[in-house]
Amino acid sequence: MVNTMTMKVRIGLVLAVLMVMGGFSPMAMAADSDTITIGILGPMSGSRAQIGGDIVAGFKVFLDEVGNKMAGKKVELIIEDSGTPTTSIAKARKLITHDNVDIMAGLFSSSNAYAVAPLAAEVNLPVVITGSAGDNLTQRKRSSSLIRVNVCGSQAGHTAADYAYNQLGWRTVSIIGWEHAFGQETLGAFHKAFEDAGGKVVQRTYIPRKTLDFSPYVANLSRKVDGLFAVVTGAPNIRFLRALRARGLMNNWKVLTVLSATDESFLQEMGAAGDGVLSVNSYSTALDTPENAKFIQQVKKTTDREASGVMMDAYVGARWIAMAAEAVDGNVKDRVAFNKALRAVSIKDAPHGVVELDAYGQATQNIYVRRVEKVNGRWQNTVIYTYENVSQFGKYDPETYLKSPTYGPDSPACTNCK
Repeated sequence: MVNTMTMKVRIGLVLAVLMVMGGFSPMAMAADSDTITIGILGPMSGSRAQIGGDIVAGFKVFLDEVGNKMAGKKVELIIEDSGTPTTSIAKARKLITHDNVDIMAGLFSSSNAYAVAPLAAEVNLPVVITGSAGDNLTQRKRSSSLIRVNVCGSQAGHTAADYAYNQLGWRTVSIIGWEHAFGQETLGAFHKAFEDAGGKVVQRTYIPRKTLDFSPYVANLSRKVDGLFAVVTGAPNIRFLRALRARGLMNNWKVLTVLSATDESFLQEMGAAGDGVLSVNSYSTALDTPENAKFIQQVKKTTDREASGVMMDAYVGARWIAMAAEAVDGNVKDRVAFNKALRAVSIKDAPHGVVELDAYGQATQNIYVRRVEKVNGRWQNTVIYTYENVSQFGKYDPETYLKSPTYGPDSPACTNCK
């Protein structure tokens, strides 16, 4: 006869297995609470603190707009500084096991996102990425519990290549950028799409992420090209562009870059160093739409700051979560149902246009080509060209694309480099 203690142990083990298989934590098995808890993981200190602050601000702008409620429930934000990948793992575990968050959101560094995503996937915790552009989060390493509302590296790189070849008329190009995952993936996407179109990448340079002095890298750039594609993002791009101007290189050809390289959060500080720089991104504060005007006004009301691309992506992420919460009547602790609801959301009137998810959890959206210029005494990213409904796979077939190697330091091979 099985004793009572043994029976209890067996029942406990069965329940534990069922919870793991179903994607539930003990918290999810309990009665639904009156609070939706969102864990925001992002860079809250160091050189990227501005970005982390903008992620939090984007969430707060939306929550202020809706009275701090989603599906009739109060919303609590638990904010953690992501730091290094090791730190991010520790903070993610805290959010999952100690804070029992219902959703994890934010994330900016691709290396941090790659480190954290598997932890969330193990317990089916919904993750809404609003900043990290690492391709494989929604490609080869995707999970059913992760979606991304911001642009990924391949979307930016493929689009930039098309614009460089077909609109700027470039046939030879130097490419330069961060040596980390996002930098390599974005440069790789540009490289492949540009050469598939008929152009040649004749020089490829990687820069360590902690670089402060860009002059040695700038000194080695070839002048015998039609243009430069650069993936030096965030505030460090100010120093990079100043180094280019000091060498007179921006007098020779145009510079095309991506995403946060000319972000509005530091555009005034960048000033004339960015004059004429072209970039591809899903947003600009200069977009002349009623939805964007409303968003900018709401940002000013809530934060007394100017809107930025990072802030807008976070705002859309918060709205995305709210719409999915409504679809499950606030029962976000049912992770299976909530993850399905997240993938079913689409937003027709975001500040930057229509946003929908592809079958892999990545947002398809408009990509705008912007030019830095001074208007009425202030610098802005003026939209000069629009690509509608851009896929992370560009013009490539998704299944064929996913069987090819990940873009990396030697992928594709630089067969035309001199």
